[in-house]
Amino acid sequence: MNNDASISLILEGGFILNPILRSDKSAFLDHFSDPEISRHLLGMPRPCTGETVEEWLDHCVPASGSPTTMFAIRAPEGVLIGAIGIDGDLKSGAISAEFGYWLIPSHRGQGIMPRAIHCFADHIFQHFHIQRLCAMPFTTNVSSQRALEKAGFRRERSLRLHHPNPSLSQDAVVYARLREGSRDQESATRGAEGA
Repeated sequence: MNNDASISLILEGGFILNPILRSDKSAFLDHFSDPEISRHLLGMPRPCTGETVEEWLDHCVPASGSPTTMFAIRAPEGVLIGAIGIDGDLKSGAISAEFGYWLIPSHRGQGIMPRAIHCFADHIFQHFHIQRLCAMPFTTNVSSQRALEKAGFRRERSLRLHHPNPSLSQDAVVYARLREGSRDQESATRGAEGA
């Protein structure tokens, strides 16, 4: 398990995954106020105010000695351009975890998110004992589904009316990646080779 709150994961192109900081508050407030970002996010604070973002940060900023499961995605110059992390707490003994992510519109379509998802998943499998990591984007969020596929996640199924939304319930698509060497991963690989 990783206890280093100062960890930085470097992506191709100089983009960085590192822990979310309290000093990121104003950037998160600006980004969460963007409807292009907020329409796909369930875990963001609503209404989006300085106070609700501060409360949200209480759950995201790792305590000293705590494992890092929430990361800021930063441009090479250090500017916050997105985030990725485990939804909720990763409990001791958990075998599965769900994660979420987002990226500001100006940095989409450049291959950043598939690289971030892949790097994040590798980190989680390396430092935690889970066997399965999944994400559940809205069925309407096709670019998010493509990012997961490019990062090595497999589409498992659709879930009707899975995500509650203040104005409209949303269908979701489940994508998952299994720990390499797990029994299910090995049988899925054998099945794909025999096809």
